[in-house]
Amino acid sequence: MKQWLETEVKVRFEEVDPWQIVWYGNYLSYFEVARTALLEKFDLLAGTITDLGFLTPVVDLKTRFKSPARFNDLLQVRASVRVPETAALVFDFEIHRPADQALIATGETTQVLLSADGKMIYRFSGPLKDRVDRMVAYCNP
Repeated sequence: MKQWLETEVKVRFEEVDPWQIVWYGNYLSYFEVARTALLEKFDLLAGTITDLGFLTPVVDLKTRFKSPARFNDLLQVRASVRVPETAALVFDFEIHRPADQALIATGETTQVLLSADGKMIYRFSGPLKDRVDRMVAYCNP
């Protein structure tokens, strides 16, 4: 069973569209809040990855909208990472509104591993592998 790291965000006025619904692009920011919290827990923020000599660009993104979120909603944003098959990280996301248990959106992002000079890396190694392995084990007990 998948383990999630959970964070909360409150919908701000500037995040809604003229119909008072969260503008679709903001859901990606909510995913990023949860992804960053998960990465921070395992000392895998972008600066650390760069210091280790790597880049991890997002190469794929999927979002599915289930129910609208509105101004001032408190949202629970969950992130998890899948067991990698190569040196790529696939993160899964869910956004819920605890007040009524509504599933607001789901999504996933895929990040690949590149060397600092932009060459594709196919296997995690060294200190990066150790940190990724700990994060994967946490999310996939």
